[in-house]
Amino acid sequence: MELELSQMNEMPLIALVGMLSLSSAVSAEEEFSYTAKVGADMWWGSTKLNEARQDEDSNSPSVYFAFEHNAPILPNARFRYSTADTTLLAFDKYDYTFYYTLLEHKLMNFDAGVTFTQYANSHYKDPYSSKTTSFDELTWSFYGNAELNVPNTQLDIIGTMEFGDSNGIKSTDLMAGVQYRISLADTKIALRGGYRVIDLDSDKFFSSELNRHSNTDKEPDPSNEPKPGPPKSFVMLDGWFAGAEVRF
Repeated sequence: MELELSQMNEMPLIALVGMLSLSSAVSAEEEFSYTAKVGADMWWGSTKLNEARQDEDSNSPSVYFAFEHNAPILPNARFRYSTADTTLLAFDKYDYTFYYTLLEHKLMNFDAGVTFTQYANSHYKDPYSSKTTSFDELTWSFYGNAELNVPNTQLDIIGTMEFGDSNGIKSTDLMAGVQYRISLADTKIALRGGYRVIDLDSDKFFSSELNRHSNTDKEPDPSNEPKPGPPKSFVMLDGWFAGAEVRF
């Protein structure tokens, strides 16, 4: 077990070293250049707790900042803040991402790296027992981002994914959508929209009384037909978003 935990802790470092070797194509003699990105989205999220859709939605903003450059060895950096606030589920999510551009083409860009996420001001309230827990944990996940240009247009298909399993939380954060680019001198503005899903799976933090009752239900089944298992211990926030990004 200790060996497995040690291997899990080493994986972010291994991933960064691997991507570092792929980024060595930038020559030290090339003139230094950079791009800064600032963006904000409005996210209309619907909550789902242990497979039960809730009536209360979380309509909240998400903001991010990224700094990209062509210097060798050093990764690009990105910070994103997201939040959810409902009676049964609430959290602040701070994402610190370090990544490399593995593919840069006029029709497609692809980035890969590692994200470290800090959850704060969190609470999960079991809808069946009113028991409340918090999950203010630091986790890590693999990161990927892609932009696919529609030829001869200013329209891009965009997608971002983060997935990991650490500190008792199996996490997935997915975004897919489109953006339309507008060029103004040295500045580019992108109007974007799409769908985002955050899925957090954890028996440690999101278990429900309904799960326990299902696990202890040993009454015989006269029909001998298999019964569905207990609900999974997870929370999900999903919904449409719209926003804008400025690059300079």
